Amino acid sequence: MIHTVLMLVLLAVGTIGSILRGPFYGVACYYLFAVLRPQYMWEWALKLDIGWSFYVAVAAMLGTLVWWRTDVPASRNNPGSTAMLAFAGWVTLSSIFALDPSVSYRFYIEYVKIFVMFFLSMRVLREFSQIQVLYFIATVALGYIAYEINALYVFQGRVDIYNYGYGGLDNNGAGLMLAMGIPLAFFLWQGSRHWWRWAFVAMIPVLLHAVLMSYSRGAMLSLLLATPLMVVRSRNKRMMIVALTALLALVPVLAGQEIRDRFFTLKQYQQDGSANSRFASWTAAFEIAKDYPILGAGVRNSDILSYQYGADMEGRTIHSMYLQIAADSGFPALGFYLAIIYFTWFSLRQFQKQHRHAQSCNEKLAFNISCGLEVSLMIFVVGAFFLSLENFELPFLLILLSLKLPAMQPNEDYTQRSIKKVGGGHEKPSTF
Repeated sequence: MIHTVLMLVLLAVGTIGSILRGPFYGVACYYLFAVLRPQYMWEWALKLDIGWSFYVAVAAMLGTLVWWRTDVPASRNNPGSTAMLAFAGWVTLSSIFALDPSVSYRFYIEYVKIFVMFFLSMRVLREFSQIQVLYFIATVALGYIAYEINALYVFQGRVDIYNYGYGGLDNNGAGLMLAMGIPLAFFLWQGSRHWWRWAFVAMIPVLLHAVLMSYSRGAMLSLLLATPLMVVRSRNKRMMIVALTALLALVPVLAGQEIRDRFFTLKQYQQDGSANSRFASWTAAFEIAKDYPILGAGVRNSDILSYQYGADMEGRTIHSMYLQIAADSGFPALGFYLAIIYFTWFSLRQFQKQHRHAQSCNEKLAFNISCGLEVSLMIFVVGAFFLSLENFELPFLLILLSLKLPAMQPNEDYTQRSIKKVGGGHEKPSTF
């Protein structure tokens, strides 16, 4: 009952708040639902069949019209958002001209949700405090998911993340999602000055253990490869190395023999059936992309063709987001997606260079947020080589924050609200 009440309260905040206080309320609730996926976590408790995300998304759209502003930090000249627009358009064309539109439609609808909220949020976000809130929401949501997964293991002996995945993702996708939370938590701790920042340090072993329980070699490898960058971006590198050494010493205890054996099978990939099936699906995807180079076979239509092109079974997913995009929507779509990744990284690096010697607390926090976004997205970019996660919303949220961050002024005092003229000279306070 308490879970249903909580969701209804959040729904009211997202919908009513969007109209009365500004569309950011709807955007924040939408991304909370998108990351937390409470309909999966609390399926046993949420008896009401409500489209939680749908209602807050619609309210955010209406709120944007009610609270329309013209002085929004410029995003139209951002090459990353332009690349995203081109990618969205190409995916749309690919879906329209798909070999089997009925298959494409199911996955394209998920794309539509992501694109609509991405571009709406690009319009809505105009203060650093809002970037901070969304970053905080993503971090805490991932930490809470990891807590629930660990609680099931400790108190009931269940390893649900391995057996069932989480939130519609299989164990590999769920493991990668939680791995992305580790740098988010670390840099939020490093950039904060309040006593409660130590809660983010406490999240890290909980997240790490949940990643290990996923048995996902891709997630483990991605986290391992991103660790040096996390050290480089840390403020006290010596302390970071000592902490990582201590954490690595705990990994054998946290992991157990089965998980260690699972990870080290990477060295015997030639005898690993799972690895060989991936190689076969990658080859099939490349051949499909060569036969359908412009618009691809259609969103997720490559799964229909993969067996004909050499995959090990009917309906085999490509297991590489990049090759999946190329086979589904053509090489131009892959080019646009890679451009999004590049411009996102470039945007973050430029911001970091400008705020490397930050003095104010807000600027230091903004610098650390940019580092958390960079390392987290690196984990995703590496993991996406092994998984088909093109409809995974968390990285799109992090890309959104990365592209908007340079347009913010983190040293401003955001407790002061601007005044907006509406109607016939009446004044209305704006909160977004």
